[in-house]
Amino acid sequence: MDAPADKVWARVGKFCDVGEWYPAADGSTCTYLAGDGDVGTVRSVAHEVLVGKTPYSYTYAQAPRENSPYNLYHGTFEAIPLSATSSRLHYVLFFDTSMLDSAARDAYLKGRETMLDVQLKNMKLLAEGGSMLARPNATPRQSGEGRVVQAAYLSPNPHYVVVPVQIQINSTADKVWSTIGHFCDIAKLGAAGYPRCQITSGTDGEYGVVRNIGREVLVGKTAYSYTYTQQMRATGFYSLYHGTVESRAVTPGTTTLYWTLVYDNSNLPDDSARETDISNRRTRFTQMLQNVKILSEGGSLPPVSPDPSKPDGR
Repeated sequence: MDAPADKVWARVGKFCDVGEWYPAADGSTCTYLAGDGDVGTVRSVAHEVLVGKTPYSYTYAQAPRENSPYNLYHGTFEAIPLSATSSRLHYVLFFDTSMLDSAARDAYLKGRETMLDVQLKNMKLLAEGGSMLARPNATPRQSGEGRVVQAAYLSPNPHYVVVPVQIQINSTADKVWSTIGHFCDIAKLGAAGYPRCQITSGTDGEYGVVRNIGREVLVGKTAYSYTYTQQMRATGFYSLYHGTVESRAVTPGTTTLYWTLVYDNSNLPDDSARETDISNRRTRFTQMLQNVKILSEGGSLPPVSPDPSKPDGR
């Protein structure tokens, strides 16, 4: 991009800017079904949920539908500064293709690559001050005409909540990230963390790596952040649980560490149960951030023997 990252992000980085750089074929516009464009927002494009966000990136997910294979579809979109006047747009799609045969998998991947190529070219045009060509007015479709009937969502009336926690650390962003930036660094966080964390498949730090805590999968990342989710099980309520960890420099020697959760709590019976759940999560993750602070500032934590009876999930 022949434009600085802040200018690029201001032009194409809002969650519903997709309606400009990849307008819908039927002429419909992107709108927010819930939220205001921050974490937890749902947009009308495939009911996608914004599940992770940093100053120049966001990660979104698609919710599962009834009686439909769930491919854990995620997208991460980021503007990366290169110089005072240039930047690079980085767009990664992540999904599971295990339910497809080789021919279907190749066709699906080719379709995604073609879509991304068009999207990135359109974003470059807009971010560098150009304008999209006007699209012909879409012809309104008759009911059912040319449409694929899609199954209902597993959670038809989701209530996404966001639990943000953060802490100031007297250390560099690099040092903080070296403390918590690997997917199983939470094993180092004493009793507040998960001493039994292990990588069960994939490569640490790469998309698709899985750890044994809730079978969590890394689905989005930047240089100083990652976003993870928990896989859907065959039975039970699926909350679309996501967490994003980010180390953000404030000064050369100070850092803010963010840990933001987003999930659907519509399965809980009442406001009291929801508040208790949020409070418990905030307490647990605040304790983990406090321990990251101790380690990043040169301190140490007392050793903890893993408790075999302690559950691995959240």
